[in-house]
Amino acid sequence: MKKELKELGLTDKETDLYLAGLKLGPATAQKLAEVSEVKRPTVYFIIDRLKKLGLANQSYLGKKRLFEMAQPEKLAKFITEEKEKLKKKEQGINKIISSLKVMASKSEFASDIKIYEGYDATMDILIKLGKTKSPTYSFYSSHYFPLEDYEKIKKTVAEFNKVKRMAKSKIYVITDHIPLTSKFFPSADEEIREFRFLPENIKLPAMVDISEDTVALSSVRNGYGCIVIKNKTIAETLRIIHGIVWQSLEGKNLPEEKEAEKE
Repeated sequence: MKKELKELGLTDKETDLYLAGLKLGPATAQKLAEVSEVKRPTVYFIIDRLKKLGLANQSYLGKKRLFEMAQPEKLAKFITEEKEKLKKKEQGINKIISSLKVMASKSEFASDIKIYEGYDATMDILIKLGKTKSPTYSFYSSHYFPLEDYEKIKKTVAEFNKVKRMAKSKIYVITDHIPLTSKFFPSADEEIREFRFLPENIKLPAMVDISEDTVALSSVRNGYGCIVIKNKTIAETLRIIHGIVWQSLEGKNLPEEKEAEKE
């Protein structure tokens, strides 16, 4: 029984005093202290707490002050009241959470970071970036793409180019100038992309794709994986870095398909 009362939110001493009071009926603090084995000064403190919970009453017999515990049926009402309090607390917490989310979304450093593994998950992220109406700024090296994945990569890039055309936005790519690049980005897609080429001795080990508020860091060297950071400040910083590198590099036409096949 004590266990059940404690689960309602009563402390050990509150439980002992309440049960003692039920047995005694109207009783003095001294008698309650004796039966419950709770020190008399503490009895007054606990009774005040039980009175606030609606589980104790006070009366007088002449000048003698008596305390009486509420009947067990009162516990049902007590539970209902506690549920109402919890409900209000829950509503208050949900309101606070909503306000904090709005505050967090306005924070300069608020970030949503997610990690994806596998080819499909990694490429799906790039497609989603392509669907944005803002330009995509990319660093990548086709040097590390597994040759056995060539066909499916080509299909993925074709899909990326398609969504870019639909979004009416461009992609600005800083990449290496090797034959595989021309196969990924055919001349038919010239209106949606522009290239600047890295020096021949530089091969980027990972890809970086930047949109208005998102950065995707993708690796293809030892399995496919992608870290996505949604943060306007970080995205803006990397766009600036992309712009600085872009201005320092020369833009060239991609090698023709026939020339690519010869190399």
